[in-house]
Parts: sequence; structure tokens; C-alpha cells
Amino acid sequence: MSPETKKSLEFEFSYSVPKGKTVNVTIPLLLPLSGLPTDYAEVHIRDSRIPCFAEDVFRETFLTFVAEEEDKIRQEEGDAALVDLVTELGDLVDIWESEARVTTPVSTHSIQQEEEFGQICHKLYHSPVLHAMRAEENRAAQELRGLVKKRNDEIKKIQDHHIMAMEGYVNNGGHVDTTAVNDLAASQIEQRQDCEVKWASEISHLMEKQRKEFYSWVLKTYEESLGGKEYSSNIPNTNNYSPEPQSYPKLEESFSICIGSQLKITHSLRLFVDNVWNLCAGHPRAPERLQTALSLYTNNLSGLILLVDNRLNLYSGNTHKLSKISEVFPEFHFPPFDQQLTTIRQKLLNPDVVKRRTPTNYLIDDTVPDAVIKEDETSGDLILPTGTCYLTRHSNLKQVHCVIHLVGTVHEVQGEVTSRDSLLIGLKSALKIASENNMDNLVIPLFLTSTLEPGMDHAWCMKRSELVFKCVKGFMIEVGSTGVINSKTFHFILPKNTPQKTFQSISSLLPNIFRVPCPMVLDQGSRKKTLTVEELTKLNLSPDSNTS
Repeated sequence: MSPETKKSLEFEFSYSVPKGKTVNVTIPLLLPLSGLPTDYAEVHIRDSRIPCFAEDVFRETFLTFVAEEEDKIRQEEGDAALVDLVTELGDLVDIWESEARVTTPVSTHSIQQEEEFGQICHKLYHSPVLHAMRAEENRAAQELRGLVKKRNDEIKKIQDHHIMAMEGYVNNGGHVDTTAVNDLAASQIEQRQDCEVKWASEISHLMEKQRKEFYSWVLKTYEESLGGKEYSSNIPNTNNYSPEPQSYPKLEESFSICIGSQLKITHSLRLFVDNVWNLCAGHPRAPERLQTALSLYTNNLSGLILLVDNRLNLYSGNTHKLSKISEVFPEFHFPPFDQQLTTIRQKLLNPDVVKRRTPTNYLIDDTVPDAVIKEDETSGDLILPTGTCYLTRHSNLKQVHCVIHLVGTVHEVQGEVTSRDSLLIGLKSALKIASENNMDNLVIPLFLTSTLEPGMDHAWCMKRSELVFKCVKGFMIEVGSTGVINSKTFHFILPKNTPQKTFQSISSLLPNIFRVPCPMVLDQGSRKKTLTVEELTKLNLSPDSNTS
């Protein structure tokens, strides 16, 4: 103890002597003592000339007094130190907050600066700086993919070790203790969760660091370009990129249709077989990513309707797959995928916004009947009703800017569906969200599922295709009647295991539902002229009429 922390006190002791007299002894003390209290007691017995019959009482009283007073002093010192610590921490927090306000890009918090940043990126994407920006994004993607690979390798190593440990314990040939097995399984789960949490923290830290660096790089590059600095417009070498081989036959067909009673608008329909995840995942140098970047801040966005289960989390179904794809390429323009889902959850928990749609378009549509949102008491996940739609934005997917998540359980998706079911009402809501958010290119799963399961025979596929075709056509007619004249492209995607016979039947069904215009031939004496759709429109003739 330092001298500054000592406290001056007085110890008073009294004892009786023969003839009824009482002797009072006052001893000044400096607490806490520098030595042993018992040694001080012996010194004061000698100096104060305490008689032998009172020595034991003196020792006991002295030691009790010293112990109690020293405890009080230590308690006071602890309280004072705690107050100082809280004050010091408060000062540090104020300092950190002020530094964060200076160093953190305001674009992540300010809508106005987000718009300004978007305008700058759009100008740079459509300038010779494009390839420099792509190189910066690819560099960050390579760094992020390397960290994700390390995480996956470590988790796989832990899983293999756990499997060997469990198999060795169960197959030891003796009696298996159920309690011990459960304890081993619990410890393995805890170990894996600790590993995942550690890597999630590292990946999140790297993503935030890359976002700040990219933000600063864009602003600096933009200022340099305004100052007259020239950038090479040569296309970078992509010889090291080769598309992944396709293990299923490539089936694709395109159509042009006209919708409208008076002013007919030409739309494009595309029917193709592919894996829906090929539209999202891909090599950082894939040429499709370049086109996606060029149209990122335009009114010609590409969207995808993705069927998800009814739990709003990152750990199940197609949402989990999309999360894994999103984490291997940096997201520089929108909030990370997990943060967007957190925002959606907060909005859905607000009873004032469940029944209406806000300008952010994160919310479910008010046409979903009896939309009751529940919360799982065990996991805390939100349980969403069938037909619920919510929107997430992405700049790190290969060919998609926006993903419209359409909620539907496996039983409902694979079962019989009518035009009045919540799933089809949700599909109409998804189409409405796409139209309101300038998605002129929209990918729609024609079967409302990404895989063909047993029981989905040819008849089931044809019935489901007809239902979805009519739903999309009805929406297009409804939108056309409101004066919206944008030409759109709808991509109807079929699961990769779709039989060729089924594809051909659906390809024949589509023109019957949408009434694909056929060229008309006018007989002009000895000459015959084939009129295009545009020429027919100028003549106020219906492209699907039988005039010859």
C-alpha cells in the first residue's frame, strides 16, 4: 500500500484494576498496517504497559478493530476505483464515437450520400475507369474467397475429427453410455459453433474493411478523373477464365408477344432449362458480372423470384444457399445480406407496417390474406405465412440485382395449387414488387420450385406451367391498363432435370396462352409482302388476327 492511501484512526481500549478503577488507553494507528497486526499488538502491549491479565482481551479487541477498519478502507477504495473506471470508459467511448464519425464512411448511414455514391459509381462504370474498378473488386473478391476457403477447410477438419471420435466411441464393442454420448455430441456442437463464430467475426471484419477501402478508392478515383487523369480503356485479359461445363442439355427458346388493347407493347419471353444458382454464383471474372455492374444504377434491373421456406433466417433452405453465395464476393453497394434480413425482421415485427408497404419495399404485400406473423419460441425465428414477399438488393451476384423472396412450404409448392391460393397471390405480389422497382428483366421459376421431385410428372408440370403463365399474363394486362408502357423480359426457368419432352410441350403451350403474333402476308397482285409486328401496329391490325 502506498502512503497516500493510508488512513489515520485511533484505537481505544479500557481495562479495570483493583480498587474499581478503569484505565483508558488510546493508540493512534495508520491503517492499513505495514506489517502483521499481531506484531503491532505485541508492540502496543509493551509500550502501553498493558497488565498481563488484560493482554488476551487487548489482542483480540485490537485484531478485530484492525480487520474491520481495513475492510472498510478497501471497500471505499474499490468504490472510488470503480467510479474512476466508469468515468474513464465514458471518456474513451466519447473519443471512439468522435473518431468513428470521422473515419466511417457516411454512405452506410446517410441516404443522401448513398445516392451520391451511387451516382459516382454509375459515372465511373460508364467510363474508362470501369476496368480499374473491376480489378479492384476482383482483388477484394480474391482476398475474401481465400478467407472463406480457410474457414471451410477448418470446419471440415473439425467435422471429420468429430465423426471419427463419435464412431470410435460408439463402435468400441462394449456397452455404450447414452449420457456420455450425449455429452460428447454437445461438446462437439459447442466446439463447432465456437469455430463458426470466430470465422464469422473475421469475415465480417474483412468485409467492413474492404467496403471502407473501396468507398475511399472510388471517391479518390473520381476526383482524379475530374482532374484530368486518364485511365486505360483496354479490356483486361480474361484468358484465365473459362465457363463451367454444363452437365445437362441446353434447352432454350424465346418468344415475342404484344400486350395491350389500343397501344400494344412488345415484350419478350424466354423459356430455358438451367440451375437457378448459376444466375447468382460465378467466377469473379465472368463476363456476365460486367453487364450486371453496368446496369446496377439504372432503371433496367434484373430480378429473381426465389422460393424460400417460412422461416426468416440464414440457416435453412434457399436462403442459406443464397447466403453462402453472397459471402464469397464482396458487397460494396448495399448492406450485407444478413443485415438486410435483420432490417426486414425489425420491420415485420412492427405491427404498424405489417399491413402496408413502405417505400423501401422490404415488406409483405397487403393482398396476402390474414397475414399472421409468428415467432418461434425456441429459435426466435419469424414464421411467415405462405405468399409473403420481401426484397433484398445485391451487387455481388452474377446476373441478378434484386431477389424477391416468395414464401412457400414444400407441401404447398409441390401440391395442387389454384389461382386463389396464397402462393399464387404471393406470385402476383412479387410481380408487382418487380414492376415497382424497375426490374425489366425478371427470372420466374415456372414450376415455383428449383428441382423436380418424385410425383411431379408430365401432367403436373403442364398444369403448373399453365397456371403460372396465366398469372403472369393477367398481371401484364393489368399493368398495361394503368399506362405502364415499359417493355419487359420474363425469363421462365425450368429445373435442370426437366425432361426434353416436357420442355417441348411447355414451349408449345406458351404461344397458345400469350397469343404470340405471327407475320401476316398481304397479297398485292403478283407480289406478297410479309408484315412485321411493328407494321401491323401502325396499320391498327391485330397481330393475331386471321386477315390475309
